[in-house]
Amino acid sequence: MTFHCEKCNTVLGDGLSVCGEVKTMGCILLMKVTKDVVVSDKKETANKGDLAHCIYSFLSCRCCRSFVGRIIHSSPARFSNCRSMFLLHKPNISCYLLNSSSMVKATSVSFELKPLREKMKEMMQSFEAYPIKCPA
Repeated sequence: MTFHCEKCNTVLGDGLSVCGEVKTMGCILLMKVTKDVVVSDKKETANKGDLAHCIYSFLSCRCCRSFVGRIIHSSPARFSNCRSMFLLHKPNISCYLLNSSSMVKATSVSFELKPLREKMKEMMQSFEAYPIKCPA
């Protein structure tokens, strides 16, 4: 999966960088983005709302300059896992799904990640369902 600017279709990131989703803010959490995502030099603060007591910068698309998200520099404990991560704003992002070769709005895709333990359990069950038989 790749992430694109909703306005100009510039590639902003890919599915390998996804760490999850912050549903309350409508954002996809990424570890890294492409060079076409510009981080504003200006630091912003919020006194109320989801970003209350956070220091952050806006992210914009290098090509069309539209708002695509935020990066949190400093925050209270509730957003500690989001610090220095890229929060792409789902309403401003499109996703290109490689398996179906289709473009969809990011708001129609869930980016919830299952805990590692749950993923490992699923993988072990699939291995047990199809045991490998060694030739005699």
